[in-house]
Amino acid sequence: MFQTVYGSLHLALKISAGETLLVRGGTSSIGMLATQLARNGGLQVIATTRKPEKATLLLNNGADHVLIDDGNLAAKVKDLHPNGIDKVLELIGTSTLKDSLQCTAPGGSVCMTGMLAEQWALTDFSPMEFIPATVNLTIYDSGQIRVNQPDFQQFIKAVEAGKVHLTISHSFPLKEIVDAHRFMESNSGAGKIVVLA
Repeated sequence: MFQTVYGSLHLALKISAGETLLVRGGTSSIGMLATQLARNGGLQVIATTRKPEKATLLLNNGADHVLIDDGNLAAKVKDLHPNGIDKVLELIGTSTLKDSLQCTAPGGSVCMTGMLAEQWALTDFSPMEFIPATVNLTIYDSGQIRVNQPDFQQFIKAVEAGKVHLTISHSFPLKEIVDAHRFMESNSGAGKIVVLA
């Protein structure tokens, strides 16, 4: 989880204190951790969820604002930031990527890291029409680039010091693996689902 979040925020998006970050898919384990690490890094964070009842969870996790994601965020984002967002962490995937690009300020960046919607490809992709002028599009894939050990050790120390809280949505014993899978598919949780052997 740390590998993906750190790589997305620092290696792909190159976040800096004072910037605004949109975390699309904020209740996922990656989204929850990304919000905390970005806030600890001095960024303003806007997190999204499809379920209004999860807004308080995201605010308690450190988000400055929560937007209910109906698939068309650009207008809501522009109400908060008329010029757009500096950096966008796209965790839903190709189904919301174009809208995320529209949320981004000129010169800003979008990193597509997740595929929560399980839609893997864009049909009829025309880059000149799809990507707004001067907006950067990148990805992070831990299979291609790894985070170094000192950064991981610093993260462990932050967890130990209570500066980062790992969100565990629910724990299941191994004998309830089917229930764990149903819980995951219901999109009821927020954070990691743990199966104990």
